[in-house]
Amino acid sequence: MKNHYKFWIILSLILVFFAGIAGGIFIDKLFIQKSLEKRRSSPPPPHSIDMMAKELNLTSEQQEKIREIFKNNEERLKSLRKDFFDHLSQIRTQLKNEIKNVLSEEQGKKFEAMIEKFESQMKKEQERRRPPERHERRKKQNDKGEEK
Repeated sequence: MKNHYKFWIILSLILVFFAGIAGGIFIDKLFIQKSLEKRRSSPPPPHSIDMMAKELNLTSEQQEKIREIFKNNEERLKSLRKDFFDHLSQIRTQLKNEIKNVLSEEQGKKFEAMIEKFESQMKKEQERRRPPERHERRKKQNDKGEEK
């Protein structure tokens, strides 16, 4: 009877862990990465300044100042995104450690193997979806990191 409850607790924790990973990847792919790609091209999108200029009757000097404001705030947004992903990573690590504390040594090894397999599959999926230009740029960055 007691083992029955342990099984359901462990299964629930594992499901929550994988749901967290999948949710994080899903959010990253659907919202954050797409919006980053759009913003990288030329922050802010020209139509937003044009629209503001038209609606607010902005002078060319005001438009330039607003463009500069958008540009300056991009760094704050990058910092916020980095902090968010760092915090998400810490939560995932904590969750993983809490689950491992419940498992036996043998289960812990299997659990690690499950996680590695899942992460490997996710990396392959990301590589498959990544545009060739980003793939090459990231590969060059990784090569530079390995040289150090």
